[in-house]
Amino acid sequence: MPPNQHGWRRCGIFLAVWFLSFAATAHGAAINIAPHRAAYNFKLIQADSGGGIADVVGGMTFEWADTCEGWALDQRYLLRFTNENGVETVIQSSNVNWESKDGLRFRFTAKRSHDGEVTEEFSGEARLERAGGAGVANFTRPHETKIALPAGTRFPTDLTIRLMQAASRGERSVRSLVFEGADLKGVQPVFTTILPMRAAHGAGILQPPLGPNPVWPMILAYFRPGRGDSVPETEIAMDLQANGVVPSFVLDYGTFKLRAVLARVSMLPAAEC
Repeated sequence: MPPNQHGWRRCGIFLAVWFLSFAATAHGAAINIAPHRAAYNFKLIQADSGGGIADVVGGMTFEWADTCEGWALDQRYLLRFTNENGVETVIQSSNVNWESKDGLRFRFTAKRSHDGEVTEEFSGEARLERAGGAGVANFTRPHETKIALPAGTRFPTDLTIRLMQAASRGERSVRSLVFEGADLKGVQPVFTTILPMRAAHGAGILQPPLGPNPVWPMILAYFRPGRGDSVPETEIAMDLQANGVVPSFVLDYGTFKLRAVLARVSMLPAAEC
């Protein structure tokens, strides 16, 4: 069977790359992020024996745009699972988010379906009191509810900014709390390991000005909220260029792993603010 559907929102967290320039440099690589539209193909690279999964195919698309006051992300995926008896299951998801550039406001909409039937929908808006402060998330779907966000909470765009800043300073690990609006569980602990910048592998599809460029390998480990688990719920191992383009990444759900490879990518026009 496919994994719990809320886990697939991981596909989009680190893909929240945005049009933002930093003066910082790291190992000769200036951080100058380009807005872009990209598509990835998924391939099963490992499945535990007895886990019930024989094959997984599919793809993901996303579009990240500058809206002057904020950043807009439209990310969608489709995955077709085949079990050991040859039975297929199709999971689809869409996430449409907007986040203010100061990292304090976040509007979110998430929808997931199983074999064409919508199984989950979430929408609402979250706000933080200040950078690094506490806040609150107000859901309108699946029903009106309010969730407190503890101090230190970050939204997806702001988290990615912090990770790139940390990489540019040569930091090797970052602990974070992230709120994504993809379920009612609140914030989720994330531990990120950042490796030294190296040459990209298998980034032949990239053409200037988008690449190919050196990458920071990063491993993002997501833990269940409030559980204190020592083993992450999911992990993402990605290669991230200093311009924000991710040539490839691996999703690890414990019982199986998927590799995502960039199939096409193009620049988005700059916002006219």
